[in-house]
Amino acid sequence: MSKIKLVAMDLDNTLLDSNKQISEHTKEVLKEAIRQGVYIVPATGRIFKAIPEFLRNIEGVRYAVCCNGATVYDQYEEKIIYTNHLSVDVTLELFRILEKYHSTHDIYQNGQGYMEKRYLDYLSEYNVSGHLLKLVNDTRLPVDDLKKHLKENPLGIEKINAFFDNMKERSAAIKELTEKNIASVSSALDNNIELNQFGCDKGDGLKHLAKCLGLTMDEVMACGDAGNDTMMIKAAGTGVVMGNGREELKAIADFVTKTNDEDGVAYAIEKLVLNS
Repeated sequence: MSKIKLVAMDLDNTLLDSNKQISEHTKEVLKEAIRQGVYIVPATGRIFKAIPEFLRNIEGVRYAVCCNGATVYDQYEEKIIYTNHLSVDVTLELFRILEKYHSTHDIYQNGQGYMEKRYLDYLSEYNVSGHLLKLVNDTRLPVDDLKKHLKENPLGIEKINAFFDNMKERSAAIKELTEKNIASVSSALDNNIELNQFGCDKGDGLKHLAKCLGLTMDEVMACGDAGNDTMMIKAAGTGVVMGNGREELKAIADFVTKTNDEDGVAYAIEKLVLNS
């Protein structure tokens, strides 16, 4: 019998295919793992309501690690069981850095996204299109002045996200933000930067959830593909990286599975959990 009792999985380019869906086969594998007593946990940079409804509605999908570990949520009891949030002062300082570059910036706060209209209405100028454009529009509320909003509502700042159209500027911004040393700097996409409270990452959120459930990290498997998955891949007893994942992540993986368009998460669960 497998020692793995919890499987955490990133969504975009990991569990979700290129059309932001999951196959019937993957859905059945998730359900079978749940039937066998395994916790299935989305671990994402998204807020909870941006997790696809077809995943949230699978019976047994109770917990989620959201906003790169900033908030761990129990949907059955509708309560937050762990937070690791940014302060308003640090958030405003990070805004000042991002404003030097041709990029957007927005926040996730208390389970809702907020973005200034000057960005939200012109996302195509920042390489935001297709499924990503729909996701942003579905999860952000427009505000005129985000700084003013934060001064009036300073609590619950989960994450800052920024989109770039120029990759040299993105690289320079990553360097400056990292050297500033006041926030965790990561990315999930080739054209974005994600900023969290210093020390906040998916690995930290996953550790707190495992402790809450009475599990050791040896009993946890984590699946991911991108930079913001690094710390949970390292933290988990079994780290799984997608075939389409970044090479530097594959180098630290315990298992490299198939791609997200080949049911890679389901394949890893079948190999390492259900058939062990």
